[in-house]
Amino acid sequence: MNERERIYSILEGREADRIPTGFWLHFPEDMHHGDAAIKAHLEFMRQTGTDILKVMNENLLYDGESKIKSTADIGRFRRYSRKDRLFTDQMDIIKRISDQTQGRYPILATIHGLIASVFHGTGFSGNYTGMGYGLSVFCREKPGEMQRVFEMYTDTLMELVDCSLEAGADGIFYAALGGERSWFSHDEYMEQVAVHEQRLYSHIREKTKFNVLHICKSDIDFERFTALKPAVVNWSIYHNNVSLTEGAKLFPDSVILGGFQDRSGVLVDGTKEEIEAHTDKILREMEGRPFIVGSDCTLPTEISTDRIRCVTNAVKAACL
Repeated sequence: MNERERIYSILEGREADRIPTGFWLHFPEDMHHGDAAIKAHLEFMRQTGTDILKVMNENLLYDGESKIKSTADIGRFRRYSRKDRLFTDQMDIIKRISDQTQGRYPILATIHGLIASVFHGTGFSGNYTGMGYGLSVFCREKPGEMQRVFEMYTDTLMELVDCSLEAGADGIFYAALGGERSWFSHDEYMEQVAVHEQRLYSHIREKTKFNVLHICKSDIDFERFTALKPAVVNWSIYHNNVSLTEGAKLFPDSVILGGFQDRSGVLVDGTKEEIEAHTDKILREMEGRPFIVGSDCTLPTEISTDRIRCVTNAVKAACL
């Protein structure tokens, strides 16, 4: 099987020749756009031997000028569409990668989730850990205005999904924020955010069977996301103390993706023998279940691709 055939066998509940792998990382800043971005993605696939080609998205939904610091600034949030440079640049990257790979790889287009995208619109991208809490404050103080913002961004992201698939992506990688218990309460999230996120994710599922829900951060309330019913789901098993098998119970109809820590642990710091042993461990844990070997989140930009290749080779050896 080639990479596409292997992934779609797993998605469709058929037997594959082996367990697939899926890893990705943010490339250096000078490889975010144009020819350098195309080359970086293709070289990563060649060097790692992984099965999923995830097209990274560095075109954040931000106009480059607005700073939304308080509820008085909420009116500065704006809608984006296929006419904006942010869209056209991202579509060009997807199309050129799709054209050059000629159907070999299953291509995932990265869509930053609803909370992530609204936060990007504040102009403080990169400061989510310290400032993302502000969105929950906005919702408490100006719920009506924030409902209009969420509706606007949902429409924007639905159009971005459509454009990404039109450009040549096979599926969508939806990177969700907002599950942290310390910011939105469960009821706040379900009443103010989830209704829009469910509309958005339903659109994704209608458009493609290859959809991946990535739940970012720690201290996650997983019930906020179970109704999305993703084809594939990925979360931080190490920062949430929810194992692969425990997560499979929360998402019984989903393929599980994961097994390795992303910023520390055996894949980042371990020896070749330790990486191989951990690969074998998670394969045994997930034996008999639909599974893709991957990491909790994006790997460090500077990680050696030899380490990822080591996992791919270990999976191949285990499945012989």
